Amino acid sequence: MIDITRNNKLFFILLLFWMLFTFNFSYLNFIVGIIVCFVVTKISYNILSTEEGFVFKSIDISIIIKYFFNLIFEIYKSSFSYMVRIIHNNCEPCIVEIELSVTDPLIIAIISNSITLTPGTLTVNVNGNSFTVLALKNCENCEMAIETAIKEKFEKFFISDC
Repeated sequence: MIDITRNNKLFFILLLFWMLFTFNFSYLNFIVGIIVCFVVTKISYNILSTEEGFVFKSIDISIIIKYFFNLIFEIYKSSFSYMVRIIHNNCEPCIVEIELSVTDPLIIAIISNSITLTPGTLTVNVNGNSFTVLALKNCENCEMAIETAIKEKFEKFFISDC
């Protein structure tokens, strides 16, 4: 018999998302959600969790909430900044190699996706805790400015959590 108690936290989180995304609270939808979440939980067993627990260290919910609001702010701020730069035609692309202090793969994935979500920057490659970022900047020392901005805007939230 398959034991669901090992991954019950993941199962219930997936089921909660299933119910929120479908927003259909019928018995049939609930049963289908249980089946789908059970299958996903079993398929992802050695990827996300093992007998010792989750492979990734969990991040405090308060940090996630602060990070989310900071990310939304940075996306809008960068959007307006790059609209002005594009109108004035003073953008030049540059590729920067950035090495972060964090080593957790989950945090690295969150930061690299945040870089890509922010207008004017794109994560080209991730290797361990170092990124290759393509950015549109209009300054001479863009490598240092981009690295400092990413560390101050995104990495600082997870430094104390590592």
